[in-house]
Amino acid sequence: MALAALSVFAVLNAAYFLQSPATQAAPADLLAVLGGDGGDRGLTAANLYASGMAPHLLLTGMEESPPRVRRALLHWRVQVLADEGVPLKQIEFDVESNNSMEEALNTRRLMEARGWHRVLVVSDPSHMRRLSWTWRRAFEGSGLAYSLVASSPADWKPDIWWRDEKSGAAVIMECIKIAYYLAKY
Repeated sequence: MALAALSVFAVLNAAYFLQSPATQAAPADLLAVLGGDGGDRGLTAANLYASGMAPHLLLTGMEESPPRVRRALLHWRVQVLADEGVPLKQIEFDVESNNSMEEALNTRRLMEARGWHRVLVVSDPSHMRRLSWTWRRAFEGSGLAYSLVASSPADWKPDIWWRDEKSGAAVIMECIKIAYYLAKY
């Protein structure tokens, strides 16, 4: 009976478990806006930039597109940032990354090359648990710091994720991705 109750509790709170590594933003050198964005990550980054949280932004590529068209696909994200007041000269691009681990490693390389020490990583709430594990491994021993900042998508419903198609899909996909990342890395 206790195991059944614990299982129900775990399932009902899975979305909260996934989003829990997110933290409040603190001043940094860079905002890394991870790929796969539907717009919420860009808006969150623009707000963080406007509030003085970091002077530079990094947009990572669209993982599912061919490398030669990634810069073009980043255009709409740049337009959102520009419309929100982010100067184009403050935006950097990562068109090489194909997954979250590569985003973290490529961000580390950029930070080391520029002498930057802290990055705010912006992604969706459901990704925070996997990103916490991924970025910790990628930044291990570097002396660099990161903080995970969750965007605020209107369709993220952690309290009823199992009854909402988009939230349910996000939770299930993240559980699969976590298992994959644990096996691969």
